[in-house]
Amino acid sequence: MNSSEQISKAGDINIELVQITTAQKFYQNITNQVIGIQIFEDIFSPFITGTLEIRDSLDLMNVFPFNGEEFLELKLSTPSLQKGNIDGRFYIYKMANRTMVGNRSTIYTLHFISTEAIVDINKKISKSFSGKCSEIVKRLLQDVDVGLQVTKEIFVEETNNSTKFISNFWSPIKSINNVSETSVNKNGSGSYLFFENRYGFNFVSLESLYNGKIFQQFLYDNYIRDNQSYGTSTVKNVTEDYKRIRSITIPTAYDYVERARSGMFGSRLFTYDITTKKYNNINYDMLESFESYNHLNKYPLASNKSIYRHNSFIMSMSKYTGNFNDYGDVTNAAVIQNRVSSFAQIDANKVEIVVPGRLDYTVGLRIELKLYKVEPATKEDTENQDEMFSGAYIIAAVNHYINRNIHECTMEIVKESLLIDLNRSK
Repeated sequence: MNSSEQISKAGDINIELVQITTAQKFYQNITNQVIGIQIFEDIFSPFITGTLEIRDSLDLMNVFPFNGEEFLELKLSTPSLQKGNIDGRFYIYKMANRTMVGNRSTIYTLHFISTEAIVDINKKISKSFSGKCSEIVKRLLQDVDVGLQVTKEIFVEETNNSTKFISNFWSPIKSINNVSETSVNKNGSGSYLFFENRYGFNFVSLESLYNGKIFQQFLYDNYIRDNQSYGTSTVKNVTEDYKRIRSITIPTAYDYVERARSGMFGSRLFTYDITTKKYNNINYDMLESFESYNHLNKYPLASNKSIYRHNSFIMSMSKYTGNFNDYGDVTNAAVIQNRVSSFAQIDANKVEIVVPGRLDYTVGLRIELKLYKVEPATKEDTENQDEMFSGAYIIAAVNHYINRNIHECTMEIVKESLLIDLNRSK
């Protein structure tokens, strides 16, 4: 194993190649000019984006020249990591913050995005789609004529329903988002979303993410490295170092008003079918439906003493039964309340953590967070875990910051349930 394949500390990174290629196939290796790299992922965003900070003394602006037609070849690896490293091609769509440093050097930032985003921007679809929702999404991802022409891995969770709609000069992503709003999984949940992560494109429900295996445990504690058996000096335990949180922030511990207004607790839906002339008034209750779906943790975010009414969040929709032959109602009236509540729940508990970076940390993974109560320690303490903020989470967003010395990840992790039963008596 050579030195680039060995890991010496948590946060090690190899910047193997940073190369810019023009539309005319001219290329330049700029690895030595890189100051820093940032790579962004978000489960509520369809594409991976990033920035590249360059110190340029070669006048690349005129050598290429830069004009918005360049591609970035990026090859990064975490030593000893077999899966999840970056070896891909991105589109450079923007140059910003160009600053002169002396007479012979400039610093600027290049913004890049997945190449599929360029296909999406330039493709507008005027076509009807029908069939199983998951099959429509596969076509919108892979088809040459109407899709994103994806060659990466795709992960499409099978849906339990079919639909039909007309793409009115929509882009592939807008069409996929339209399908996700009407999709229902085998458990009756309408919480589908579409995003790109390190391993490819994903069309999955929140429920399927909740069922994933724990990828990593993160702890915020007073960890001390292992002592050697023959002395008092400490040794590095890289596996344990990767678990340690360097800093943690909880932007909002809870916001009752926002939870009520967003439809998290419940909602009331008024529907009117213009074909059958039928009117419905449907109430949805988060606590009543909690046991019907899968969750990250065992207990809901509210107790049965919570103050809320269904009419704190009211929706009205028109239904169109028979608008398309043999497809009944193709609106999402049947799942919209579950969908609204599901996304409001996952948005209710957010924690931001900074940890040593690994390239296989990507959005959609299930992780475990362990915090301890902020209270005086006593000799009787045997388990002082913070039950409100500890538990299973999903990585909702991650920012990989990379330079020659360090790789650090800032993560936004979210959960929609608790370890603690709020109904329990003290």
